[in-house]
Parts: sequence; C-alpha cells; structure tokens
Amino acid sequence: MSATHPSTRPAARRVRRRLEPKVRVHRAVNRWLGPLWVWGVLIALVVIAIYTVPQFATLDNYKNILKQAVPLALVAIGQCGVIILGGIDLSVAAVMSLGDTLSMGIMNGGSGSILFAIVAPLGLGLLIGAANGAVVAKTAAPAFIVTLGAASIVQGVVFWYTHSAPYGAPALSFGELGFKEYGPLPALVVLFIPILALALIVQNRTRAGRHAYAVGDDDQVAARAGVNVTRVKVATYALCGFFAALAGIAVATRTGSGEPLAGTGFDWDSISAVVIGGAILVGGRGTIGGTMAGVLIITLIENAMTLKDVSPFWQSTVKGVIVLIAVIIAAMTAKETLGRLLRWRPMDAFRPRVAARPSATGEGGAA
Repeated sequence: MSATHPSTRPAARRVRRRLEPKVRVHRAVNRWLGPLWVWGVLIALVVIAIYTVPQFATLDNYKNILKQAVPLALVAIGQCGVIILGGIDLSVAAVMSLGDTLSMGIMNGGSGSILFAIVAPLGLGLLIGAANGAVVAKTAAPAFIVTLGAASIVQGVVFWYTHSAPYGAPALSFGELGFKEYGPLPALVVLFIPILALALIVQNRTRAGRHAYAVGDDDQVAARAGVNVTRVKVATYALCGFFAALAGIAVATRTGSGEPLAGTGFDWDSISAVVIGGAILVGGRGTIGGTMAGVLIITLIENAMTLKDVSPFWQSTVKGVIVLIAVIIAAMTAKETLGRLLRWRPMDAFRPRVAARPSATGEGGAA
C-alpha cells in the first residue's frame, strides 16, 4: 500500500490548524443557536409577512407574538430534552391543562396563596414526568404509548377537578402579569429569558447535558461508559413535566379562569418546534436554540394567518407541510445527503470517472 509522503504531513497539519478555529466556531454556533438554516427560514417568513400582512409590522404585534410564544417555548424546552433521548412526551398537553386549572383553583380570585398555587402544579408536573420516565426506563415500553396513557389519566383528573367547565380565577396581581411590560418587553418574556439561559447552559455546559446526548445516541454504549441511563431518563422526563406545568401557569396569567383544555394542541406543536429546530426523533440530536427558532416559526405563522383571517384548517395544513419539510431536511442533514446535493453540479453526471493510480503493490481500482 502507498504511504503518505513525509513532506506532505507538515502541510496537512498547517491546513488543520488553519481550519480548526472555523470548525470550533461552527460547532459552537450550532450548539447554542441550532442550525442556521432554521433561523434563515424564520427571517424569510418575517420578510414575507411584512409585505403580505398589513397589520403584521407593528410593535404591538411583535410583542403579542413574543407573549404567545412563551408557553409553547416552555413546553418545547422539556420536549427537546425528551426527544434528544430518543423518546417523546404526549402528556405535556394534559399536564399543561392541569397546571392552568390547579393554579386558578388554588388562587380562587385571591383568597388562596399565590405561592402555593405555583408550587403545587410544578410539583405535580415533576411527579407525572418522573413517573413517565421511570416506566419508560424500567419496562422499555414505547414512550409514545406510556405518555399517551398518562395524558388520558391526567386529562380525566382535570375534567373531574373542574367538572369539565372553566374553573377558579387568578389573583389580581397574578392576572396582571400576562399583560404587564417591563421596559420594551412583555413581563412574561422578561421572566422567560433567565429560564432559557439556564436551560442552554445545562444542555451545553454540564455533565447532565452530555449524558442526555450519550443516552440518545446509544443507551447501551452510554451505560457501559458509566452513565446512569435510568436516572437520566427519569430526570429528563421529570423536567419535561415541570416545564409543561409551568407553561400552564404562564397561560393562566392571560386568562380569567382555568381552562380544562388549555393545553390542547401544545403536544404536537412542541414536537413540531423541536423537529423544525433540527432534532431527529431517533435521538442524539437537537438543540434548545434551534427549538426556539421552531417555536417562533410556528407562532409567527399562526399570528400572520390569523391576521389574514385564514381558516384554522388551512393553518393546520400549512404547519403540517412545514414540519414535513423540516423532518426531511433534518434526516438528509443527518446522513450528509444535503451537503452532497448542495455540492452537486449537473455536468458532474457527464464527467468520466478517473481510474485510481496503481499502488506500490500493483493493486488498483476505480475511484
């Protein structure tokens, strides 16, 4: 076999040293922001909406989009962690409804403790998520079935608690939070920013984040490497339940009472946001930064189509098409198919293949 000539090694090392900073920057950007093409799609949609929807380009509407995005962003953060594991959580919508109605019921217009009205739903969300994670980890049952069953149980409890009707009322100070502004930003957005920052740090700068990706890549290999796979799954599902309950509380700040179906649609929208953000459902891939871009894309589309009086049926169709395209792009990117397509030129098909130069042993073959 032919060997690399010694004189070429220093040149190769120089090329690697020259490219290494660019590679590090590229990896850091992808790790913290997600795929740049997702943000490019978001910017393109903003430009299209500005020129096609007259009421879109106003400061009040931009603030409204951010306020609408906060509950979905909270659910999507938890869903992103579960999908990185290779799982899925369909109970988030029911847990979100539980968080909304329970907080309103405990507050009861101000007669109850606001602190307890926040802590109790969050604690229940943690317990429900942990139970989902324990069943998935210990029984190897499909996460889809486990969390779908949990969703039915939780939603049934919510209907029993509320008698299938709007329930409770917010305290005055709590109800004002959904409409208050701190400086140029809505209060909900200001409160969400530190939560997002903490989630990004946990995902990208902690052992827990690295272990989640390892389990998503291959849980058996992760276990052999010393990762406690059961603990990672239980903790991740528990956090997903926590964020779903927190999203329900966020919705409660903008409603006059607890809605038994407050979380309807947030399960699939959260999955869509994560997938649009570049994750793949087999696990091991996904970022919170990309998920936030997916959240904004979904919220922007809903806002623009609502302003244009587009039927909800067509809104669902458009979202479905976008999710399908995102899944295809994410799958192609994972297999490096997209890169090969972008580098392909039509004339490449007509160029003759060059035969490989015979090696020192006299063996050769087609390149």
